[in-house]
Amino acid sequence: MQLHPISIPLLLLFFLNAFTLTSTTASNNNQATATSRFSINCGSFGTSAALNGKKWTGDSQPKSPPLLQIKGKSTTSSLIHKLISTDPIPYKTSRISHSQFSYVFQVNPGQKILRLHFNPSPYKGFKRFTDLFTVEAGRFVLLNNFSASLAAAALGVNSFSKEFCLSIEQNQGLNVTFSPTESTQSQDSTTYAFINGIEVISVPMHLSYFNEGGEKFGAAQVVGRKSVVYIDNGTALELIHRLNIKREFASSNDDFDDMFGMWGPPPKPKATEIDNLAWKKPVDVGFRYLVRIHFGDLGLKTVENFEIFINEMNVDTKMDVVKERDERSFFVWYRDYMVVMRGQKKEGKRDLSISIQSYDGFMIDENKIVKGFEIFKLSNPDNSLASPNAALLPPKESPPWIMQNILSVLGHRDAIVTVVIVILSVVNIIVYKMQDIWETSSTTEEENKPSARAERLCRRFSLAEIRSATENFSRALVIGRGGFGKVYRGLIDNGREYVAIKRLKSNSKQGKHEFLTEIETLSELRHINLVSLIGYCSERREMILVYEYMASGTLSDHLYKLEREGFSCSSLTWKQRLNICIGAGRGLDYLHTGHGVIHRDVKSSNILLDENFVAKVSDFGLAKHESRSKLQSHISTKVKGTFGYFDPYYYSTHKLTRKSDTYAYGVVLLEVLCGRPALDPMVGEDKYLLTKWARNGISKGEVDQIVDSSLVEEISPHSLKVFVEIVEMCLHDEPKKRPRMSQVVVRLEFALEQQDNIIISS
Repeated sequence: MQLHPISIPLLLLFFLNAFTLTSTTASNNNQATATSRFSINCGSFGTSAALNGKKWTGDSQPKSPPLLQIKGKSTTSSLIHKLISTDPIPYKTSRISHSQFSYVFQVNPGQKILRLHFNPSPYKGFKRFTDLFTVEAGRFVLLNNFSASLAAAALGVNSFSKEFCLSIEQNQGLNVTFSPTESTQSQDSTTYAFINGIEVISVPMHLSYFNEGGEKFGAAQVVGRKSVVYIDNGTALELIHRLNIKREFASSNDDFDDMFGMWGPPPKPKATEIDNLAWKKPVDVGFRYLVRIHFGDLGLKTVENFEIFINEMNVDTKMDVVKERDERSFFVWYRDYMVVMRGQKKEGKRDLSISIQSYDGFMIDENKIVKGFEIFKLSNPDNSLASPNAALLPPKESPPWIMQNILSVLGHRDAIVTVVIVILSVVNIIVYKMQDIWETSSTTEEENKPSARAERLCRRFSLAEIRSATENFSRALVIGRGGFGKVYRGLIDNGREYVAIKRLKSNSKQGKHEFLTEIETLSELRHINLVSLIGYCSERREMILVYEYMASGTLSDHLYKLEREGFSCSSLTWKQRLNICIGAGRGLDYLHTGHGVIHRDVKSSNILLDENFVAKVSDFGLAKHESRSKLQSHISTKVKGTFGYFDPYYYSTHKLTRKSDTYAYGVVLLEVLCGRPALDPMVGEDKYLLTKWARNGISKGEVDQIVDSSLVEEISPHSLKVFVEIVEMCLHDEPKKRPRMSQVVVRLEFALEQQDNIIISS
């Protein structure tokens, strides 16, 4: 990856030539043209100057400016109290409304910084702390159920700004919409949306965040991997943190400051033998983050032991960053990294850590190599940057509704009688609720009861046994999680046997059906390549399944997951991969031919590996039995499974056959060959869907370009050829032309023979 220079004089010239929105109305003879820069002081008239000299244009003109339109119902409002801020512009006035309103900017195409300014103070006619709204820019959701009042209170500030970056296409314009969210917590007030200031600033190509200017732009090294991803203009970014380590990094030029916003204050590190600077910044889980590190320009010299760590993973060691000083200008250098913060969104935030180490005292030199860094959140596949919704608390002064209703009926004439009746009423309610819960629990246990045959074949565990096995569902014993719930490692029978305990979500209606389906299906199936069900628990609304423990985890763990999450592990050899595929294929063949069962959710994360890496197919919650009628070759059913593995025929017709499993198995074979997931958010759009990208490479005769890099020197050409032929057959568009799983297994065994022949001959 190359460093990127930016000439500061060119950058300044760019901004000096940019158009600025003014309050002057265009004449009839002049047509409005798009501009590259806006600074809008919402809710104000005319032009205002901030303390730093920057000019802001009001949006309340007698006639709307030609490059800006305001749509929807809204009004302007001023602060009720005196502004407590170092700069009243643009925080003194606002555009505010109980209804949706939008700003439509006519801007030049290209990358834009969108900066939104908020001052959640009391405004005339609007109650504080009832602001709750969504902000959208084009197709992107920037903020959702957002309360500026709560955000300011959490930050401990009076006013703040939120900064985003997105790409605007030719003739597209920028539409920023503010939509109040209806509150379910408060009945006596209406939520509203507001905005104090909006800035739109063009991003020079030298500082591009997106892959629009060739491969050297928008390229980011993936933390924990050696690969590089390109951030395309179908992504939006939100600035999370920006820090200036070196004081002279921030330019005194106003236009340059506009581009970078406000940098955080530089730290004051102490000189140590090993100079180490480290930061931790809380970020939302479930998103990708771009980390851009800016390097120095004056007095650069080669650093032999200069290291950068992101989330404790080394991303660049022994980096040679050298550039001669130019008398006419100086240069800014940066490198981009991408890190994925995994986790359930309900967990909230986790720390993203950045550490910089130098072993020769270079970091305490007056010409430090690192000047600053930026952290950006990347939009998810739903085009959203929104954090989890904030929960609004009910007013503290409100008494409990039961007590409030009783007192309103009884009044306060006889306090003693009132208290006695209240106590009796509460006791009655508690008894009633407990009886209801007991009856519901009994009913639930009856509903979740498997057939008599399944009960004879499966062991029924008590909830006490399960709690003992998992140390009361200890977080430390969680070995997996998903939409169904969590999987724990447990010890049963006085610590003699390890098991995997899957605890399904009790509030899932679909979970009840899948719970019983899994018990009924697995109680009848016994095969070395299927995970064995030991027993179940359906006590007190719990739905728990107990399986044999698979010590080596899932196939997906060993293909890509563990490496991407920063765990060191050796790659599976090609021979190991072939044996795993053969084992999983035999398991599926047993389901199809032996019992007429269609799995319906074949994927690499549902292929488990024991301590000897023997493959076992798992998770039969979506399994379906084939129709016994010879007149019908398929099952008509709702489409269920996992995106990336869906059989296109099944997806479009809702007709499920054995060959739907064959197609999904073909996708797994591609994962095995390429070392990548079926849907990969860490690569460009052209590589996102594995089947499309890999089949395109195969059709072009570029198979060597899609093979996992760890296999290139190992895999034999003959074995590879046979394997690719199997993949193509499994992924055939017409189900009838796909092979049976027994045929797939035979061909895979032949591919293994071809690999063994190479090993023997060598």
